[in-house]
Amino acid sequence: MSFQQYVRDSEHFYDQCRAAFAKGNAANGHRCAIASVLFAFMAIESLINNMMEDFASLPEGLFTVHERGFLEEHSVQFESSGQNAGDFILTNRREYKSLEDKILFLIAKFSGGSKLDKGAGLWQKFEQSKEIRDRLSHPRKDSTPTLCTEDAETALYVAKEIIQLVSTKVWKQRVQF
Repeated sequence: MSFQQYVRDSEHFYDQCRAAFAKGNAANGHRCAIASVLFAFMAIESLINNMMEDFASLPEGLFTVHERGFLEEHSVQFESSGQNAGDFILTNRREYKSLEDKILFLIAKFSGGSKLDKGAGLWQKFEQSKEIRDRLSHPRKDSTPTLCTEDAETALYVAKEIIQLVSTKVWKQRVQF
């Protein structure tokens, strides 16, 4: 599914969330807020992971072994023996990267020297919404997150803005939702 479809699904559940809370149905509003937040982050993850995969599919010589390892989410190790002694090589061992690191890498690598301002308001909202998403995705028995319309609205806003930010920095164009 495309990142655009995930954004549309997040919008759908955000609208349902607003309507449910407006009618006094907090349980349904909460449920729809959760869905909206999760779909918003699925949209970001979809775009970023597909970008990483697209760049990883480019010819070998375009990236250092460390960059290729990052793009492919494989570990890099130094070989001290055998025919590759003295070289860094990609291994088959998966080494997953955080969404934040992937975004930072894509912007730093493909935007002509531009860096992401982690102190900016958008990044701060991203971090706050991601914390909510993480509590939903990794539930603990001692915590029950309660979401409201504003949480869903912020996550949807953040998803759209992060997607536009990465798109304009890397592809030099805005995307349509």
